[in-house]
Amino acid sequence: MTSTNLLLDDYYELLALHRALLEAKFCDEPNDFDVSASPIIARIYKKLIPVLIEAESKKKGEGARQSWDRWLRLDPSRREWGVALKRAKSERKWASWSPREKRSYVADLLTPFVLEEEIAEKFVLQVEE
Repeated sequence: MTSTNLLLDDYYELLALHRALLEAKFCDEPNDFDVSASPIIARIYKKLIPVLIEAESKKKGEGARQSWDRWLRLDPSRREWGVALKRAKSERKWASWSPREKRSYVADLLTPFVLEEEIAEKFVLQVEE
């Protein structure tokens, strides 16, 4: 019988997983386009980030938490924004989606970043330009 659990309890393993997910989601030239907006990858990433922040805060102090808070704020000047925008603009189904479906796609696409409503709307508008 196989286990359905995965235990990562080492800070460096958590950090490596974060870096691998970030690279896979925001790679300039992806091999698998489904990874970027995968709801499954987004769920995994949403579980990982708080654990990584907690581990880094224990290792480096509370300043680490503020650093993560800053890093998780996404804006159009970030490289990840541009990569995600390119990906969304190439999504063939985009035009047929409802506003709710577009918002869900954008949320998954931009995970792990904090997606405030204003930023999400700005992103959708840029996709539709």
